[in-house]
Amino acid sequence: MSQPKRLSRQELIRQRQSSSFVGRVKQLEAFQHNLTNLNIGPDGIAYPTAFLFNIWGQGGVGKSSLLRKFEDIAKQQKHLVARIDEGITTVPEAMATFAKHFAAQGQPLTKFDERYKVYRQRREELETDPEAPQGFSAFVGETAAKVGLKLSRKIPMGDVAMDFVDEASVIEGAGEWATYITRKLKGDEDEIQLVNKPIEVLTSLFLKDLSNITSRQVVLQFDTYERTREILDLWLLDILKDRYGILPSNCIWVIAGRDQLGVNSWSGYEPVLFPLESFSVEEATQFLQRRGVTNAEVIETILDVSGRLPLLLAILAESSPNDPTQVGEASGTAVERFLQWVDDPRKRQLALDAALPQSLNQDVVAQLVSDVNASVDDLFIWLKGMPFVRDRSDGWAYHDVVRPQMLRFQHRESNSRWETKHKLLAEHYQKRREDLKLDKKTRYGDEDWQDYTLKYLYHQLCRKPQEQLTIALNSFLDALKQKRSFAQQYSEAILRVGDDTENRVVKRWGKQLTYGLKAYGKGDYQVTIKAFTALLNSSRIDQTKKAIVLAWRGKVYRRIENYDKALTDFTQATELDPNYQWAIAHRGETHRLVEHYDEAIADFTRAIELDPNYQWAIAHRGRTYRLMEHFDEAIVDFTRAIELDPNYQWAITNRGVTYKVLTHYDEAIVDFTRAIELDPNYQWAIAMRGTTYCLMELYDMAIKDFTQAIELNPNYQRAIASRGVTYCLMEQHDSALADLNRAIEINPKDKKNIIGRGNVYLFSRKYHQALTDFATAAGTEDDNWSYHLSKAFAHLGLKQLKEFNSAIRESIRLATQNHQKFPENHHNTFNLALCYLVAQRIEKAKQLYKEVLSKKVSIHQIKHAVRDLKLLLTIFPTYPNVREMEGFLQSAISLYQIKLDIPET
Repeated sequence: MSQPKRLSRQELIRQRQSSSFVGRVKQLEAFQHNLTNLNIGPDGIAYPTAFLFNIWGQGGVGKSSLLRKFEDIAKQQKHLVARIDEGITTVPEAMATFAKHFAAQGQPLTKFDERYKVYRQRREELETDPEAPQGFSAFVGETAAKVGLKLSRKIPMGDVAMDFVDEASVIEGAGEWATYITRKLKGDEDEIQLVNKPIEVLTSLFLKDLSNITSRQVVLQFDTYERTREILDLWLLDILKDRYGILPSNCIWVIAGRDQLGVNSWSGYEPVLFPLESFSVEEATQFLQRRGVTNAEVIETILDVSGRLPLLLAILAESSPNDPTQVGEASGTAVERFLQWVDDPRKRQLALDAALPQSLNQDVVAQLVSDVNASVDDLFIWLKGMPFVRDRSDGWAYHDVVRPQMLRFQHRESNSRWETKHKLLAEHYQKRREDLKLDKKTRYGDEDWQDYTLKYLYHQLCRKPQEQLTIALNSFLDALKQKRSFAQQYSEAILRVGDDTENRVVKRWGKQLTYGLKAYGKGDYQVTIKAFTALLNSSRIDQTKKAIVLAWRGKVYRRIENYDKALTDFTQATELDPNYQWAIAHRGETHRLVEHYDEAIADFTRAIELDPNYQWAIAHRGRTYRLMEHFDEAIVDFTRAIELDPNYQWAITNRGVTYKVLTHYDEAIVDFTRAIELDPNYQWAIAMRGTTYCLMELYDMAIKDFTQAIELNPNYQRAIASRGVTYCLMEQHDSALADLNRAIEINPKDKKNIIGRGNVYLFSRKYHQALTDFATAAGTEDDNWSYHLSKAFAHLGLKQLKEFNSAIRESIRLATQNHQKFPENHHNTFNLALCYLVAQRIEKAKQLYKEVLSKKVSIHQIKHAVRDLKLLLTIFPTYPNVREMEGFLQSAISLYQIKLDIPET
């Protein structure tokens, strides 16, 4: 005869809780009815009428208990149920927890599990890699910095197609993390996509696996949603909007939290609403009677003390008191009354001490049990059976309603015991992180080390808040220097200590730092500046650590374009720490933004001296050299950065931009194509290749690239405008106007687009509309020589000779300035010659054309000059002397090709 299966203690606890469950009849009946009265779809699969249930109410009202009852109902009918709570911290972790529960019920999510395992392995490898870029995690979710990239090439089209940069490409450090991932994953596109976009990839697999479950209903439960809403809300709504694939019709969501789901976001999905309040007198009385409390006076007292909250009713009924004096005065706390009924002193003390940790497991309980003869196993089993202790995804924990009362009771009862127990717990977590044996470079990327460090911080700070706060704040800055996301968790731990110890100073610091870093991620920089300023003004911060605060505040000032204050902060940081290469390099970047190029070069060079392999500083020095038109030095720096990391997409693309400016178009195309091979969705590289094709007069290829960039980002206004300009060069004026109008709609403040549209009108011979656009763009930084030349053409078309002469004189003046400032840039000479030709100063134009052709000029530069003349003839086919100059330049091109044996293209 086979032995009956032995039940676990957890199963016995659940059975007891289920048998004593009372109330919530309407909610239980509604959920039961939804599971049993199914509809049959056209695919033959049974599905429930309602898929979304929302339970909400104050803490202790019984939300989690109702969820467990729903779970029991579903499992009795052989359906699948999985639950998550505040223990999860990311969307992938939420899906993995669901999958783990399903696997335990014999329904593994195979495809999801396989990819999630790879995801976790790759993330761990990358985050613990000592070669990971400095501060790479801080790039996630940051607001893009928008700066202009000024190129020297200007043509009468208003330079729309020739002078633009993708905003996303200039996020600080942009591309470095993606480049690093690509290199470390050796170009495996599937794994690169998995690591870069885990939510998209894993959710799709998760939903596909759920869709394969057709014989049972699938119930996903979300407990303590008030804690996870920020993480999960957008994800769940995106699922309902079909962003990741099909949500199977037999899937039911039950979301429980303190607040109702947002009406604006969720009402369209018709959730079944279950607002929970305290038990009625009848329900509370029935609940107590089922728990063995029958004395009418005792029941009345408990109802008064508990406020009829189910959780507190359960605590007060635990020992079935039959004397009102055992319950105490109504003003007494429920916890104190409950502890009086625990006769075993070891259990009573454990009930108090176990409130100290934020989560529990057997190892933690072992630290709390001082009696060497006590059975930790038995005590832990007893503790888990208490009504205020609940199972959570990260272990066991006290209910939020009970734990604060327990902590206050413990603190009041014995301050010395409070300190002793927190000291033991701190030492426990200190040992756990020491056992990991991680060095300083890898520890900040290790999740276990982070977890142990945060718990060590919590208990040390709880033990002696005033004494340990100084250490905690300085350690926070160490974390900030290494990994902003971990510093965020660190500040939240400080805030939690402030709440749990009711220490106003600790709470104030925790709140200020937590809100400051969250505001940084949201772009609310003034809040962040206030937090960093408070740190700088605090006597608790070590002088050596103030360099970190100053550097970070400088970075924030730079984000709000307060460059003077940014430079001041960076400078003070480097004075405190002369070898702080991050601060030095970022001061260099700030100098670049205000066009202090010599100072920028000096800072980047100093940072590179401190670390010869500092790729970010090398590449950004290269960009600065390009802006100074020191193109050879720029190429050297970009090449060096690429040698250090052959997959450094940002540096590869920037070298391509430099080659483009030099009219080395073939080399530019090679670089842009390489960057696109590394990331087929790299919008900036795609658009810049389109620009280069446009300059090579390969218009069809340019249109193809611009269109691809726009498909990736429908609001990529620079690509849209540049495609419009290309259409204009192809004499497809309607398409050109459509694109320029769209670009102006997206960004009405960008005058380049307005000038570009004015040029389209000009080539369409709509001179009045052209002048209207040119007038709108007047007085901006785009008010350059080509702008005034376009104005001159429009006035000439209307036979407004006085205005024509005024505009052409201004165009010559500005083109002369460029020529004198950068005489080695042959484009400037060609541009000035064109202006003189339009002004009919023929001899001066011939002199300049001959002068530039006598120097080392590229065939592409000559071809650009020819194209400018052809554009002029497009507007005015009989313009005097233009065809003569065109023939002169064409002869130079032919001679150039004969010398180098280059076939005509």
